[in-house]
Amino acid sequence: MALDLSRLRIDPRRLRNHFKALTRIGATPEGGVHRPALGDADIEGRKWLRDRIERSPLAYTDDTAGNQSAILHGRDGDSPHIMIGSHLDTVPGGGRFDGALGVLAALEVLLTLKDAGYSPPIGLEAINFTDEEGTHIGTLGSRAVTGRLTEGDLQHPFQGLPAFDSALARIGLSRKSLLQARRTADRIAGYLELHIEQGPILAEESFDIGIVTAIVGIGRLTLQFRGRADHAGTTPMALRHDAGRAAGVFVASAWDFLPENFPDCVINIGHLRFHPGTFNVVPHTVDLELEYRAPDARQLGDLQRGLIAMAKDVAHECRVAMEMGPAEISPAVSMDSRFQDQFACAANRLGLRHRRMPSGAGHDAQNFADLCPSGMIFIPSVDGRSHGPDEYSHWDDCVNGANLLLHSALEVVETYRHTRTK
Repeated sequence: MALDLSRLRIDPRRLRNHFKALTRIGATPEGGVHRPALGDADIEGRKWLRDRIERSPLAYTDDTAGNQSAILHGRDGDSPHIMIGSHLDTVPGGGRFDGALGVLAALEVLLTLKDAGYSPPIGLEAINFTDEEGTHIGTLGSRAVTGRLTEGDLQHPFQGLPAFDSALARIGLSRKSLLQARRTADRIAGYLELHIEQGPILAEESFDIGIVTAIVGIGRLTLQFRGRADHAGTTPMALRHDAGRAAGVFVASAWDFLPENFPDCVINIGHLRFHPGTFNVVPHTVDLELEYRAPDARQLGDLQRGLIAMAKDVAHECRVAMEMGPAEISPAVSMDSRFQDQFACAANRLGLRHRRMPSGAGHDAQNFADLCPSGMIFIPSVDGRSHGPDEYSHWDDCVNGANLLLHSALEVVETYRHTRTK
């Protein structure tokens, strides 16, 4: 009897059991997960994933960037792979769903197909990417695979080179090995990713699924204001070269600058470090970590230039120096229109109400967009909450997303097969 692919569904109990097991790794008292990349909990999570794959009928592999994969081999053993994945690492004190759901749903897709006896014409690969969240370098693993990672990038990790090298060594990697993980375009047939929305739109408008049309461009920059340390009680305010004042003026000015000049963009000042960092000494140096997001390359570039010019003006006003590190840029990209249509067709067959929408967050998918056809699916986030312990998605939505990922993967595989046989 021929296999009726239209009737396939993922095993919701198995998926939930995997999800529960993973959320115990790095669990916080507040109900979230603390699993920053290459820390103790992330390494434990990576070991759990490897063990789970090796105990399954799928093949396990990893690469020189630490990316971990489950493989369902295709009938043509030398075929390129359709990759499906996300990440297991979290932001500090993050949530349970961001990234992890996408990895576990991808694994469940392959297990469901294997259980059904389905032999795909080309290989399917469920993948966990290293350091998507940027503990050291944002979307590190997917940038390594797609060749977007450069030697220059590796010189400026967010926590510094000693911490980065030490973290890589914990799983047997090095900066040199990261650059050896690149795959050529002919080895990747497509990329799919399931993710929580991390925003309120789907939940507020009662949609089951978001079909991502484009992913926002993201820039990250470290600014340093450098003044002079003085006694905080004896130095008159007008005579200070106060790096703390400069940082404060910059933060306030940026908030006023954005709505008027870049209404479609956002910024975030995620970290301020004061030196020497004591109450009775005027700070001589403040390090400021800045992230900015824009819907297209032109606005991203204009916004970056505007923020740098503002920082220079503030430094001059406050009589301090300003230095900056190299900008880390993830460009805005569009998702494949054919994949979007295939997602919509599969959603209609499954009876899932869907809408098309851009992503205001960065994802591993954006690194694949100019290398191969790429697509993303969102499920609703309750109250739009994410990157915190109150991040939550209803389990029915998680199952809906996993089933849509399954049928979308089948659509992509069969389309690829028909294309190759013409």
